Amino acid sequence: MATPSTNVLNMLQGIASKEVDEATEALAKAMKVAAEAQSKQDMLNEYRLDYVKNLNNILEAGMGAEAYQNFQNFFGKLDQAIAGQQEVVELANQQVKAKKFLWQESQRKKLSYEVLSDRSEKRVLKVEQKKDQKLMDEFAMRITRTKAN
Repeated sequence: MATPSTNVLNMLQGIASKEVDEATEALAKAMKVAAEAQSKQDMLNEYRLDYVKNLNNILEAGMGAEAYQNFQNFFGKLDQAIAGQQEVVELANQQVKAKKFLWQESQRKKLSYEVLSDRSEKRVLKVEQKKDQKLMDEFAMRITRTKAN
């Protein structure tokens, strides 16, 4: 037998489950964005290392001042891009932490409603068992009275 409080708890449990699902999706998206940002950061760092090796090879062979200046300008811009991407990575990681916190909170909320629902169901079951026991006791007393007469 469902009581009004049980119905409310079931409804709250359903809402909490939806919140967990939404938080899970948001966390997954944030993790994907963070992974992509980190991948781009790694690519830029690798690109820079390749250019450093390339510059060293060219310097060994000899390079004009203008070409060297162009390389230096390019490295400056590349370093700016790397620094900018590092900010993107940090921001994405902060988003992951925030989404993870929201996911954990929604999980706790859902678990709380589940515990309350379980307690409510046990309470209802206990009341029903007492009613059944009372009916059985009354039935047994009637049978005993009938046999005694």
